[in-house]
Amino acid sequence: MRSLARKLGLILLIFSGLVGLDRLSHFLTDDFGRVNITSRLSDSPQWDIPFAAEDLEELDIALSQPYSYLASGSQSYAFLSEDGNYVIKFFKHKRWRLTPLANHIPLPSPWREKRERWKAKKKRTVRRTFESCVTAYTTFRKETGVLYVHLNKKIPIDRTLTFKDRIGLKHRIPLDEVEFIVQKRAIPTDTYLLTLKKEGRLAEAEKALSSLIAFAVKRAQKGFSDKDPHLIRNFGFIEDQATQLDVGGFFHDPKKDFHYFKNVELKRIHSKLFPWLEAHYPELIPHAQREFSSREKSL
Repeated sequence: MRSLARKLGLILLIFSGLVGLDRLSHFLTDDFGRVNITSRLSDSPQWDIPFAAEDLEELDIALSQPYSYLASGSQSYAFLSEDGNYVIKFFKHKRWRLTPLANHIPLPSPWREKRERWKAKKKRTVRRTFESCVTAYTTFRKETGVLYVHLNKKIPIDRTLTFKDRIGLKHRIPLDEVEFIVQKRAIPTDTYLLTLKKEGRLAEAEKALSSLIAFAVKRAQKGFSDKDPHLIRNFGFIEDQATQLDVGGFFHDPKKDFHYFKNVELKRIHSKLFPWLEAHYPELIPHAQREFSSREKSL
């Protein structure tokens, strides 16, 4: 009896250890893996985006070098090019699909319906995310730094990218097999503004802040809202120009028109920006107040 108990205890210990190692691996790598960035999505004509010929030479440079892990966001994994000038983002398809077991396990009728609603919601999320990426390239290419959007796997790339994950393991992935976007690297807004603060360049910081707010207005004037209008967290700067880093949040919603922007979204931008300024760069607050006041009057 004791022998059986010891065996069961050993089996349980081994099982717990394997589960622990798996969880540790997920933690250390941000759960990145090839299976998590690949999909079985069908190609669609709406994702065939006309490529700007003037970007071809720069795209060739971007895809001709290795990449290293940069960050993990809500929608994608980001990797930085060796020269530090480009970022490639792979979509987190793992968040948009059920496991094979969960997808096919028999369920009572109410739970089947709930599962189907969940799947429909995820399909909408994929569609809206891809639509936003298309908008980023076709409408706001200069304001997002997007060089290329690859959403249809039928479009040949004929490149295999080499990159290191978060713990330094190397991967080689044929780009034909995955959906991805390539952006010019931008300096995050907080880093950019705090560098200007350290160097005593208040006038340039004020100009940068004005350009951020101006882009938010331009986006709204073109009929797009942003699900997370955070000028510090989701923006950066390329050669002193405001750039939206998060390209998955452009939405064209008739209910969120310019009236919505003036009365709701602008206030949300205000509420997210000022706490950061108060904590990190209070010298910019008077300019920010004047800028918002001027914008609200002009709108």
